[in-house]
Amino acid sequence: MKIQYLNGGLANQVFQYIFVRYAQLAHPENDDWVFDDSFFYVNAVHNGYELEKVFHLHPNLLSQNFDTDTWAQFIKNKQQGISIPQSFKDLGFNIEMISEFENYKSHNPFDGMIHRVPSNAYIPEITGLQGDFLYYHGYWLHPDWFRKYRAIFLEELALSPIPDGQNARYAEMIQSSRSVAVHIRRGDYVKLGWATDAACYLKKTKEILTLYPDAVFFIFSDDITWCRKNQEALGFLLPSKTIYVEGNEKGANHIDLHLMSLCKIMLLGKSAFGYLGMLLNKQLEKCIFLT
Repeated sequence: MKIQYLNGGLANQVFQYIFVRYAQLAHPENDDWVFDDSFFYVNAVHNGYELEKVFHLHPNLLSQNFDTDTWAQFIKNKQQGISIPQSFKDLGFNIEMISEFENYKSHNPFDGMIHRVPSNAYIPEITGLQGDFLYYHGYWLHPDWFRKYRAIFLEELALSPIPDGQNARYAEMIQSSRSVAVHIRRGDYVKLGWATDAACYLKKTKEILTLYPDAVFFIFSDDITWCRKNQEALGFLLPSKTIYVEGNEKGANHIDLHLMSLCKIMLLGKSAFGYLGMLLNKQLEKCIFLT
């Protein structure tokens, strides 16, 4: 059995799904994959588990492979700091971990054999490893996990139609203009010191307008209020038209993802959400990354 840790927000969950589907498509003879969904039983972050709600996917979840009492014991262990892979090891199973991040020490503390791989790298060989139980801890953000089977993923990850109302009007404006999606992640990134400086957006905004003077900027963010207050520093007063996309909160953020995927140009910072919007974008002409 191969187990992939499932955690984080919608985009992280999708990238973990892509990694497992890549492995299944590349090695159809070895399809015994399961997702460890225990994270969502002990954490209330973002909008919870969303693969089924947003994409109507039905992955094989670890919680569905045990009776209620057994799974409750696994969750009790996790609440006491005993991770799923550690519980398996303590039960006598021969389990090893493949991890691309050191944060397994906090997310999935494990005293067994651990194979570290470079973060955000494309190493297809790891999907074909053999063992009794292999536990994969990572987000697997490299685009090549997606690109090899792009046509399949675009079909499996098709977003629901954009609802009528304001979002339909946003979609119409995006599709009828030289639209630029600008994604600004704030929230926990500010506390972690990962937020991108406004000056970086100003520089890239000027570069885009040099190439595309008629560009219309569509601003997507988890903190639109901050973006409005700092629009001059961010360069958003320079375009002839800047539109702040608002209202898609409380579980509706996937609509922002869909709208971004319709834009012709994308300006992205450090965010898996924006990165996923780029991969799902079928009409993308240019993508600019902030450094």
